Amino acid sequence: MGKSFFLITSILLAVIVLLSGCGNKLELEEAGFVLVIGLDEPEDEENQGLDVTFQLADPQAGKPGSEAGGKEEQTTLTIRTPNMISAKDMANASETRDINFFHTKALVVSEELAKSEDFFPIISSVVRDPQIRRDMFLLISKERAEDYLRHNKPALESSPHKYYDFMVRRWENSALVPMATLQQFLRTTEGDADLALAIYTTSELNPEDKETNDEDNYFAGQLDKKGGTPIQMLGAAAFRNGKMVGKLTAEEVRTSAILSENKDPSQLIFTFPDPINEKYRITGKATNIQTNIKVDVSNPAPKITCDVGMEINVLASPSSIDYIEDLQLQETLDKHLEDRFKEIADEFIKRTQEELKAEPFGWSLEARKHFLTVPEFSEYDWMKSYPNADVDVTFKVHLENFGKHLRPRNYGEVRD
Repeated sequence: MGKSFFLITSILLAVIVLLSGCGNKLELEEAGFVLVIGLDEPEDEENQGLDVTFQLADPQAGKPGSEAGGKEEQTTLTIRTPNMISAKDMANASETRDINFFHTKALVVSEELAKSEDFFPIISSVVRDPQIRRDMFLLISKERAEDYLRHNKPALESSPHKYYDFMVRRWENSALVPMATLQQFLRTTEGDADLALAIYTTSELNPEDKETNDEDNYFAGQLDKKGGTPIQMLGAAAFRNGKMVGKLTAEEVRTSAILSENKDPSQLIFTFPDPINEKYRITGKATNIQTNIKVDVSNPAPKITCDVGMEINVLASPSSIDYIEDLQLQETLDKHLEDRFKEIADEFIKRTQEELKAEPFGWSLEARKHFLTVPEFSEYDWMKSYPNADVDVTFKVHLENFGKHLRPRNYGEVRD
């Protein structure tokens, strides 16, 4: 009798312990999944706090056979609270769903807030919430984040979740924006040696502002585009010591990726003036990009040597000049490309030294190898030393091929 009672009691206790894990269960229709978060300063300067915008997914929207089949898959709401974490609970003053950040893909911050002294304390406190994913992407919007999120209606995707998932794949290939996650931003800022980058974006399109015909040398909003998704993501916001100090064009973001040893993009499609006839532009694709960095910190002003090699595939040459069979013209094109890449890199490096006062290339990682301890590296103060650095960049270009045609389309009839 005693043994049976003990056995039954043990089984009941085990069942109670196992079933207790379901005490905080949450049904799908009860959850409010935040897909994107927007942060703004209050428009009224007298008001304290933060305007927090949530884009929430509706799991029932679009479900076959459900009553919500014709509803949009997301809803947007804005709350003014002291901080972002409390906004999650305050939203339940009117919303029925249990709001959470488990599936949040992006954090959008207005440029105005990013340039304020309050930005970094806000961002660094956000990650204290265990629901916050450090791999969410950090975007800086030219306008208020609230307006940006309400204007962003993807043309080909009904859900922001899919939209950002697919955009990440495009960013990896094009290198027109940095792969900027919350974790990377915090790590770079706390390292106190480099510029931290975030994705620059806007829904305020004004292509007339661009000052160049280059396809990538401008910011978000300057791309001449009609129809489709009403936002653009081009370039980057640059942060020094946790505060936005400037913007990088898409071309400068590409250059920063090329000059970094650990960010070599898989391929870059670009155009450049034909060296023989500058009326036309040649389209090329750069692949197999390899960068080698050497840093000498024996003097207060570091010496940095950057060697970049790449293969170029010529995709289109509208001038019909015979670069394919004329080896001398190939040498001219090869030299032109090397000089052009070096000129762009030198101009950007000069800007980082004189205007931004820090570098986004990650060269500090190579400099750290020459110090035995962290205090020694901190004493060298890479961020203050870099503006005085002597930087030498060289490019080695190899023309891989010229497409499928053996000769230019109008061979023998070079255009004027």
